[in-house]
Amino acid sequence: MIAVAGIVIVTLIILSLAVRKKGNEESIRKGRVKKENVSKKYAHRWYFDRDYIIDNKHEIKLKDIQTFRERPNYSDENVRNYFAENVINTYTLNFLKSMDQRFKNSKDLADHLERARQYLYSVLPSSRAGEMFTLYKVYLNHLIDLAGKVRKPGLPWSADEVIADLQDVQRYRRGIFGREIADALFGPGIKAEEYGIRRSAIMNDKDLYGAEKEYRLKQLDRDMWDDEANSVGENIQPYTRYQEKLQIYEKDLSEMRSEEARQAKVQEFRREIFTPDQVRRLDEVDRTVADEKKKEEEYFASESAIKSNTSLSEQEKEARIRELQEETFGEEADAFRRRQAIKTGTEQLLKEQAERLKR
Repeated sequence: MIAVAGIVIVTLIILSLAVRKKGNEESIRKGRVKKENVSKKYAHRWYFDRDYIIDNKHEIKLKDIQTFRERPNYSDENVRNYFAENVINTYTLNFLKSMDQRFKNSKDLADHLERARQYLYSVLPSSRAGEMFTLYKVYLNHLIDLAGKVRKPGLPWSADEVIADLQDVQRYRRGIFGREIADALFGPGIKAEEYGIRRSAIMNDKDLYGAEKEYRLKQLDRDMWDDEANSVGENIQPYTRYQEKLQIYEKDLSEMRSEEARQAKVQEFRREIFTPDQVRRLDEVDRTVADEKKKEEEYFASESAIKSNTSLSEQEKEARIRELQEETFGEEADAFRRRQAIKTGTEQLLKEQAERLKR
């Protein structure tokens, strides 16, 4: 039973850690267009609602999220230090989970609890040990009860369904532990997942222009992190930030009137994010990729001409194609042939599987 409960909570925690026009875009970036004037252009999205499970009114900071994700070492000395003042803090939930693992080989629930009680009284002062043991019993009982209440996994869930489930689970926990303790224990994990889901939903919305997305992302940061809003994402690597920028402006880029205009916008993003030397190296990579693409396009055009030449025998076609590969790819010819063999084999396998499914 303990193992089953542990699996349930791990699953929940993974889930909770586990997502215009040019003139208007410029105006939004410069703060001249109000939220109402921007958002009324779009059909309502679930993430436009600002009914957060854990918002900036809860005293959960970025450092609490980091502590929650780090999974500290719960040595006896660390346990005494972590809970020297009180038993409810950002270390508590992972500690409770660590005890579940520590005594996972118990004969039954009663044996498990007795081992936990002896351990707690051996590492903590009597009063603290009693408080932690009482909390641990409530925690285990809540896991067992939650196993029968949580909606069974039926992937894929939509983002708003995951948020709704997180909200239901946290509402249940607040009824068991009390709002303050439930939010202190589970809040960091819930907040990290809720923020990630909402942010991902905004970024992946293919119907929104970049300016609207950026406006919504900034609003989300303010709503959930308040005075830490400007610190969110400050450790993201430049290339990741660049990829996110392209994702945010995906609709704008796809509607550019020419490839030249699109490339100019991409260059603007690069200069905004990277150093001049990094921009130069990215441009070199682009040129290399473009050259390789052109080379392959020319090769396949020539290969097609050889294959369709009815004056050649199959043996002559194979010889000429191999000669063409050597001329086109040089030292990389063998690697090209291996890639093509893998591609052909994969396509054949998929075709056979599709045919079997039709039977």
